[in-house]
Amino acid sequence: MPAKNIQVSNKDNRKVISLIFTIILTIFIFSMSLLSGADSGEISSSLSVSFKRIIDIIFINNNLTLETLHLVVRKGAHVFEYLVLGVSYFFTAKYWKLSILKILVIGLLTAVTDELLQNIPVDRAASAIDIFLYDFGGFILGFGLMLMILNRQSKIETSKALVLLQNNKISAKKAYKSIYRSDELIQFTNKAHFIKLKIIIPDEKGVNVFLRILFFLPIPLFLFKIVFPFIKIENTDIPFSKTELLQMITSKNISIVVNTSTKEKVIIKTI
Repeated sequence: MPAKNIQVSNKDNRKVISLIFTIILTIFIFSMSLLSGADSGEISSSLSVSFKRIIDIIFINNNLTLETLHLVVRKGAHVFEYLVLGVSYFFTAKYWKLSILKILVIGLLTAVTDELLQNIPVDRAASAIDIFLYDFGGFILGFGLMLMILNRQSKIETSKALVLLQNNKISAKKAYKSIYRSDELIQFTNKAHFIKLKIIIPDEKGVNVFLRILFFLPIPLFLFKIVFPFIKIENTDIPFSKTELLQMITSKNISIVVNTSTKEKVIIKTI
C-alpha cells in the first residue's frame, strides 16, 4: 500500500478511536450521575477510607477527618473525570478539525446535562457550583493543559527551517512539522466573524480617503450579510455567483478582490 494511503488510513483510525473514547467516557460520566445518592456515597466512601489509611501511614497523627476527606474525594472525582474528558476532547478536536470555541460549548453543555441527570435519583440534586467550578472547571483544566503542551506554534520559522534542512542540521520530518505545523493547530474558531472592507474608486482621491476612514474598523459579519445583497458584482472577473461568494466569506483568512465593470475595486478580507 502506498505511504500516502497508509497515512490517511492511520488518520482515519485516530479520528474514530478519539470519538469513540470520548463518547464512552461521556456515557460513563452520565451513568455515574444516574446512581442513587446511597450508591454514589458508598463508592466515594470506600475510596475515602482507602485514602485515609494511606495518609495516616504517611502522615502520623494528622488532623484530617474522614468527613473532610470524603468531601474532597467527591468533588475531586468531578474534577478528575472532566479533566480526562477535556484531554479526550482535545484529540477529538484535533482529528475532527473542531474549533476551541465549539469544544468549550460542548464541554459546558455536557456539564449542564450531567448535573441535570442528577435530578432523576430522588436523593440527589443538581448544583450550579458543581457545573462551573468542578465539572466545567475540570474540563477547561484538561483541555487547556493539552492546548498549552501540544497546540503550540513551531519556534522555527519556515525560511530558517529550510536553511537548517539544507545544511542537514535538522531532519526532513522536523522541517516538515515546522513548516506545516500551523495547519494542524486547533483554532479558536474555524469561521470568520468580521470583514475588513476596502473600496477603491478610480480618480476619486477624496472619496477613497473617506472610505478608508469609514471602513477602518472591521465590520461584524452579520452586518455585512445584510448589506451584501445590495452590492453589484455582475460583469466582474469573479468566476462564481454571489451566493458562492457569500459562502466563501464565512471562512477565515479569505482575501477576495472584486473588480467591477466600471473599474471600482472591492477588497474583502475575513477575520
